[in-house]
Amino acid sequence: MPTTVYLVTGANRSLGLAFVNEIASRHTDVAIFAGARDPDAATSLKELQEKYPGKIHIVKFVAGDVETNQALAKLIKEKYGYVDIVIPNAATATYMGMVLETPPDVMLEHFQANAVGNLVLFQATHDLLKASKATPKFIPISSAGASLTHYIHVPVGYVCYGASKVAANYITRKIHFENDWLVCFPLAPGIVETDMAREHRILDKTGILKPILDSAAISPAEAAAQLIGIIDNSTREKEGGEFVNIDGGRVTW
Repeated sequence: MPTTVYLVTGANRSLGLAFVNEIASRHTDVAIFAGARDPDAATSLKELQEKYPGKIHIVKFVAGDVETNQALAKLIKEKYGYVDIVIPNAATATYMGMVLETPPDVMLEHFQANAVGNLVLFQATHDLLKASKATPKFIPISSAGASLTHYIHVPVGYVCYGASKVAANYITRKIHFENDWLVCFPLAPGIVETDMAREHRILDKTGILKPILDSAAISPAEAAAQLIGIIDNSTREKEGGEFVNIDGGRVTW
């Protein structure tokens, strides 16, 4: 069988790093392109690269930047000619505030990284996915915080992050309907003890998040094991175009 080629973005820490480790440990004949904003500083990725020789390629990735996305796609094409599974995991959530206090420029920054980032990445990898010899998959990591019905009433300042992820979900579902050869759906990882979650503990002024994170968060390794299981076994018929949760269920839009 040909090598299964993965692309994971935001791979230098937390959940993205756990994804790379899980894929490398789970599969034998695999190539993982691990995207990081600064590959030279991706120490943990380099350690995984040494642990799994030949499996991991550390590459530069900047969410929403057309030039670096195209360069990444060109590199994958030169090495393999195709990609089987793309996991857009890179995201930003650097601000927490209510609607009235949210600066428009900060909102735009979140949309650029979290929504436009997935658009640009799909455009860059479309032909590589089409060339897959297996079942091509484009599965962005989303958040239940993007639901318009599930958590939106909770008075936490997720305006920037939540709204940008809603836009990302729309793009993802639109990709599903426009490409009948592709498995594509947003995947919510649940509550995970990531660097982002730790930062949110500090940014949240309401005091609501801390007890939730302390009581319910699972480790990135635990989350990655469940999520990669879903991704590897997903089909267009079962998950395509749905908002899928880490437990395999569905999140309400």
